[in-house]
Amino acid sequence: MEYVFPSDFPEPNIAAASDCGESFKFKSEDAVVSTTTDANYKQTRPRATRKIRTWTYSWNGVSSADFAKLQTFWNSVGRYQAFSWTNPEDSVTYTVRFSQGLDKEWQENYPYGWQGTLVFEEA
Repeated sequence: MEYVFPSDFPEPNIAAASDCGESFKFKSEDAVVSTTTDANYKQTRPRATRKIRTWTYSWNGVSSADFAKLQTFWNSVGRYQAFSWTNPEDSVTYTVRFSQGLDKEWQENYPYGWQGTLVFEEA
């Protein structure tokens, strides 16, 4: 069964939005093995051939119905199951898994809705 992140889930806060603070972060991990010799020379080599990318997005004002939709999806995939997700910044679909999801705190900010962060890690 292939899982797909709900396409009708609200858009996250993005850097172009006003008053959103640090709502979008990107990281590309360079897996490297490094050793230093007795003569203080550093030797390095790649640990893996690919670099894992991670995207972090924040949401504010998510309705209870949309949050329930996110909970249902989270219960299906957790942090262990890969799924398709379309990045709102570049509109490219990636195969990812949650690096952090609803296992971190989401908060209801009455009357505006739920707020929290999701971290998508390339699978």
